[in-house]
Amino acid sequence: MEGTSHRENKGAAWSGPFVAGVVSLLFYGALFLVPLIGGFVALLSPLPLVRELALGRPAFAAWGWVLVVLVGAAFLAPSSWLTLAVTGYLLVAVWPTVSVEVWQRRPWSTGRWLAILTLGAWAVASSVAAAFLGPERVAEELPQLMVRWMLGHQQTAKLWGLGESELLQAVAGMLGYLTPFLVAIYVMGVGLLLWSKLPLLGFAQGRESFLAYVSEEWLPLGFVVGGLGWVFAPGAWGWLAANLLACVLALYFVHGTAIILAYLGPRWGSSRWVRMAVVVLGIQVPIAFIYAGLGLLDSFVRLRPSSDNEGSSS
Repeated sequence: MEGTSHRENKGAAWSGPFVAGVVSLLFYGALFLVPLIGGFVALLSPLPLVRELALGRPAFAAWGWVLVVLVGAAFLAPSSWLTLAVTGYLLVAVWPTVSVEVWQRRPWSTGRWLAILTLGAWAVASSVAAAFLGPERVAEELPQLMVRWMLGHQQTAKLWGLGESELLQAVAGMLGYLTPFLVAIYVMGVGLLLWSKLPLLGFAQGRESFLAYVSEEWLPLGFVVGGLGWVFAPGAWGWLAANLLACVLALYFVHGTAIILAYLGPRWGSSRWVRMAVVVLGIQVPIAFIYAGLGLLDSFVRLRPSSDNEGSSS
């Protein structure tokens, strides 16, 4: 009887991480298999893996075998798209999970953790793009690739109001140039969703109110380096700096959103619908830059009610 019980416990311990890995992979697969809403489903990819951490089991047992299978498939059937899919799983599911695992051992503020998560994704996306297209050509090739893809999917483009060819090419070129930034803010979205679920899983992290969110204190350095590099650096270095600057502004956008919600007070600022309205308003240009400017300014001059700033950790 004891032997049977021991085998059952071993089977349960093995099947838990295996199932978590399968569910995580299914969530991630929706990004490619389910139109439109697949991008939202894929945001859930790290949750089964992080749940393994909450249960006291190593998350590597859940995602390690998945990554080995995906990498093996990429070697057996060489394809640039398959390689990019493997990199995507690493960024969307594995990297957020690893960051939470490290965060458990480090006294990081939420702002520092989110900056590390986002800028880590920017660095990987930039490196992969440069490796595929060549460092000397990546800044020119990425916009051209996006334009060709958009022209081949004009029906999809029309859904976003990009029916005219000139407008389509201009927007596609800009999106292609900012590909590392787009990857990084998607991973940042994964992180924000994950952060909101951490208390439900029993983690000490994520229990502070979003109204108290402050940016990483070293983030202004990224703003300066990215801004100067974008203006003065040539070629690929300018491309790299422009994407860094965009990532830093996105992080400050989150900070600025927290400031606005803090002024709305706990009652309104904690409402899901009010938060959604503030974010939807904020993503409009040029309002997005106003949000980011508030976040940047709050790093030097206190803009929020003192009770919220005092409640945040540094």
